[in-house]
Amino acid sequence: MLAMLADGQEYTVGELAAPFDVSLAASSKHLVVLEKARLVRRKKRGRTHACRLNAKPLKLVMDWTEGFSATWKRNFAQLDGVLTELKAASTRAKRKRKEANRK
Repeated sequence: MLAMLADGQEYTVGELAAPFDVSLAASSKHLVVLEKARLVRRKKRGRTHACRLNAKPLKLVMDWTEGFSATWKRNFAQLDGVLTELKAASTRAKRKRKEANRK
């Protein structure tokens, strides 16, 4: 639902529920959760409810997690180095066993 709302348009609950194999009531409950998280704003228009994304909380999360990005990149680079070393050691060990078996 958030992905649909990300285009900046307003959608009714029915429009948001349509792509999913769930009841309208279940979709509405999901939207209530998103509203409580302040990710969705809902306006009542007659008998329908128009929903719009409130991207500000998502931006705050993105900004916060971006601070961890450099740390994770460094950690994954170190892990990549360790895995490369292990693979090379395994290859060397296999070669030694083959050579030992030939003798």
